[in-house]
Amino acid sequence: MGIHLGRVGHIGIHVSDVDRSIDFYRQVLGLKVTGRWGPPDFGRPICFMRINEKHHDVVLFELSEDVRKAGITSTDSRIRRAPGLDHIAFEVDSREHWLLALDHVRSCGVEIVSGPYVHGPRGRR
Repeated sequence: MGIHLGRVGHIGIHVSDVDRSIDFYRQVLGLKVTGRWGPPDFGRPICFMRINEKHHDVVLFELSEDVRKAGITSTDSRIRRAPGLDHIAFEVDSREHWLLALDHVRSCGVEIVSGPYVHGPRGRR
């Protein structure tokens, strides 16, 4: 049984400088800022950006100065040390399709390290 994905929901990216990245995504690609958070309310600067009417298509996560200074690369997104992809979220048509997709990826030997999480507009969960 395959998975029936609706579309890519959003992409999360680790960046070295959120402000510089926001400038790039706004000026070069025309994305719009949906929301922005950072210290002291949030552990590190993050920014949600959108292409059209969706709340967010791209999420930028800034790496901390200490992490950048350490220069250690890790593929675990929770302790990521270098800029790069954090995650890609896919959309499915229904909760039933979501549960079938989870069963499918697990049957293919995929280890789910964190989650799964329900993420999306209220009423569409």
